[in-house]
Amino acid sequence: MKRVTILFILLITALAMPSVLAQNEPPRIGAGDTLGITLIGDKDISGQYKVDDNGYIKMPLLGSIKVVGETEEGLAKKLTEMLKKYYVDPVVTVVILERFPRYVTVTGAVRKGGKIPLRENMPTRLIEVIQAAEPEQSADLARIKLTRKQPAPAEMTLDLERFIKFGDPTANVEIMPDDVILVPAKQMMTIFVTGAVARPGTLTLQEGSTFREAILQAGGLQPNADNSRITIRHEGQTEEIPVNYTEAMSQDPAKQVVLKNGDRILVPTVQEAVTVSVFGGVNRPTPVPLVGRMRLSEAIGAAGGFSPYARKWDIKILRAVPGSNKRQTIKVNFGEIEEGKADDPYLEPNDQIVVAERPREQFNLGTALSLLSAIASLAWLLRRR
Repeated sequence: MKRVTILFILLITALAMPSVLAQNEPPRIGAGDTLGITLIGDKDISGQYKVDDNGYIKMPLLGSIKVVGETEEGLAKKLTEMLKKYYVDPVVTVVILERFPRYVTVTGAVRKGGKIPLRENMPTRLIEVIQAAEPEQSADLARIKLTRKQPAPAEMTLDLERFIKFGDPTANVEIMPDDVILVPAKQMMTIFVTGAVARPGTLTLQEGSTFREAILQAGGLQPNADNSRITIRHEGQTEEIPVNYTEAMSQDPAKQVVLKNGDRILVPTVQEAVTVSVFGGVNRPTPVPLVGRMRLSEAIGAAGGFSPYARKWDIKILRAVPGSNKRQTIKVNFGEIEEGKADDPYLEPNDQIVVAERPREQFNLGTALSLLSAIASLAWLLRRR
């Protein structure tokens, strides 16, 4: 429900913004329009022409010409090229004198379906038609079906959510007269979540939802959850499919796990003591118990916090690579975490945290030089007495 509410807020916001693309594009000729065509110096060619139901006009010398979908400028250029067979340097102008009422048909999960008039003298975009049809909350704006009759028959599926969320203009297409738009209702599916989550049980999600959406709807993991052993089992199968929790919960669509109807997600609890090791510039370098989902800052705090020699901007997390004896290196600037410029990363079992240090010899030498300077100053004062 939250996802639907957010989507509709984004839809209202997008509809409230002016359609720059529509304002900048010239109108296109439709069936039933009346055109004023002028060929300078020739009264026989010049005159008014009505576009027939099939999108054609008939002109002297040229015969039947398909004009539907053309702009005034585009048709003028087209006629100029055709008339070059009969005239030297013909000059042609085209003006839409009268617009024939144009409609689009909208069906499906909308409150006001049926015929919706298109705007006069300006292109009408998909989002404007959807707004006029008033989509229901169950409307699946990511799978709108458009069937087109002119200027050429075509069928397409449009993801209007991409325009609403990301401003992708390819989804917000120009609507042509006699287009038929179907807004389907969202297909729902049932997912089961068991184990160490805040609200285990049955979830009803939109078809195509992800593991991340299911876990969030289930209230997230409990502190004793073992996120390294989470699995998914498809309906009717016995195989348990492991889930990379960190990747599946990321914002990267390429790493998210899409669920199927009837999937069961099992989140086990931690069965044995798991630790992470903290080395270097901390007050108590030691293994730290990893309970639930622990962040880097918590592990450093459990190790006594940073020592005076710590280089907080130079921290490395050494993490085991599954199926290998190697470790990957994750570099962290803790100063950026403190300033809110970077996320405080979650740790995984057996992570090794290395906090770089300033050389202690340099620190001791500086302290010694300061002490010698103080002694020299005191001796100079004693000699003056």
